[in-house]
Amino acid sequence: NEYKSYLSLDMHEENEDSQVEDKTEAVTFENMYFALLGAAEDFRTAKVPDIRKSIHCLEAILICNPPPRIEVRTRLQIGQLMWLYTKNLDLALDHLKKALTKVKELTAMEELKLEITSLLASVYMKKEKNSDAVKLLNESIELAINYQFWYCQLCFQLAKANMDIGNISAAVTTLAAGAEYAGRINAQNTRILFSLSQAMALLVQRNFDVADVILKEVGVILENAAQSGLALSQTQILSLKVFHHVLHVSEYIWQGMIKSAKQSLKQLHSCYKQLTQVSCNSQSAPSHPADCFYWMSPQQLFLLVYVVSVMHALQQGYTDKTESYAVKALHLIEKQRTYDNDSLLSAYQLILLEQLVLTYLLHGNTSKALKELHKCTAVYQKHHTYLKHHRVALHTALGLYAMALPDALDNAQAQFSAALKYTSEPEQIAFIKLNTAIVHLKQNIPGVQLHSLLSCIEPGKMPNKCYSLKASSYCVQGIAAMFEGRIPDAKRKLRETVVMANKADLNKLTGCAFLLLATIFMKLGNFNDAIDMVKSASDIATRIPDKSLQLWSADLLSTLYEKKEDPSLSEEYENKKLELLKVMDAEANRTMSMPEHNILQWLDSEFPAFSMSMV
Repeated sequence: NEYKSYLSLDMHEENEDSQVEDKTEAVTFENMYFALLGAAEDFRTAKVPDIRKSIHCLEAILICNPPPRIEVRTRLQIGQLMWLYTKNLDLALDHLKKALTKVKELTAMEELKLEITSLLASVYMKKEKNSDAVKLLNESIELAINYQFWYCQLCFQLAKANMDIGNISAAVTTLAAGAEYAGRINAQNTRILFSLSQAMALLVQRNFDVADVILKEVGVILENAAQSGLALSQTQILSLKVFHHVLHVSEYIWQGMIKSAKQSLKQLHSCYKQLTQVSCNSQSAPSHPADCFYWMSPQQLFLLVYVVSVMHALQQGYTDKTESYAVKALHLIEKQRTYDNDSLLSAYQLILLEQLVLTYLLHGNTSKALKELHKCTAVYQKHHTYLKHHRVALHTALGLYAMALPDALDNAQAQFSAALKYTSEPEQIAFIKLNTAIVHLKQNIPGVQLHSLLSCIEPGKMPNKCYSLKASSYCVQGIAAMFEGRIPDAKRKLRETVVMANKADLNKLTGCAFLLLATIFMKLGNFNDAIDMVKSASDIATRIPDKSLQLWSADLLSTLYEKKEDPSLSEEYENKKLELLKVMDAEANRTMSMPEHNILQWLDSEFPAFSMSMV
């Protein structure tokens, strides 16, 4: 009926213009149009859909020189089919641009114009033409002010396009405008979605103070939904709470405040569990036309909860838990791919693989770490745009991988230098330079060069509110002071590391600081305190677990008990050290004999040539 009304209106206008109409020809076209339209729908909805034939039926309508309204609607339908079911975005773009040009010549077609604009912007963004999308949406957004759904839709799209080109300030402004508009029209769900999206953009911008204000306000509203007058379904409220808790946990992880994230993570798991238990009968259609937006589907949220949990566990150093969560999440991704090939799945996969690389390096399992690195390159092979966003992470991971191998410090240095070329993010730069400093300390480079680097990574110069990096800086500065014989300074900085790392649940860092302090106490002849320190570190190394910390602990305890003239215990820990060394040396030899090990040579090319041949 909708299409028939377009057809009738067009034909009526043409009758008024020409005053002469071949009724037989009109009826013939009408019959042909509905036949082709019906056939297109039959092909699309068949048990085994034939999208190609469906598109051909719609293209046949265009050959018949239809009235303008029919042409516009048909081109939009073709664009929708190509967007949803094919990879032919160029042809979709062509049809949508022609439809938009034609619809601008027509009257009373504003909503159709906005629908075309929205889909065209999506195609632009998919083709990485985000500047074109921003221009198109900026030109159209004010025209949508009287169409509540479309105004909110275009605001969300404009914010995303600006985020993708790095214009976060513009995205924040757009989302704030969207929240104000949604509040004005009383679209409560959408207003909170805009506010949470604004907080997310502010977190990306590292504007933690303003983000915290928004998160606090939204948190109060959601926790007191009835008193706040929220006329939302239980599903909507729980979905918003999940979004809110994800942002809270992510903020704490970014800041390195892992212990502070625990409560929010528990609330996230609880809210998601409640969301999955909500009866389908309790879900109802939105009461407001602009309240039909949601952040993610339940399946996407399920995976995101896993991703956030993996990142939190890894920051704590709990590698067994990290591996368990990550492997299960990757299995779920592959399972979901059988019916949904959303690019977001690949984004999740890449994050999980990167976390697994770090997990296996902490385990001392370099061969597994290398295999996961290789899987990362397979994802880049399928999604070339991801390499641009994850290149820094890949070079950094390769640098850490090289540090875990014998005689590969030059490779580590080269990878860290390559990573610095591709980032301007303060947190990434600080993390890379901290690890570079450790490489230089192991290489015993000249003092002038080392001091130049150390001055760049002083605790006071760490990115604002990045607690874990500041704690790590104290540790690296303490190591340098110890190497140079500045023992009081080394003790002060390492003790500060212990205090900060304990406060934030940074177990790996706490263990390292204990062992470094034990080394100092051993040199000062304070063997009992040194042993206590090492045993504390050894407990951490066993609990999380971490092979390198276990080896370091065994080595120190063997030496300490020898100095205390306790040969039995000294021999026990010496044997433990030798066993660990044997396992780790065998693992390193196995890793370096793998063909994937050649990826360490990748520094400057657009894509690891070796990995492309292996995919």
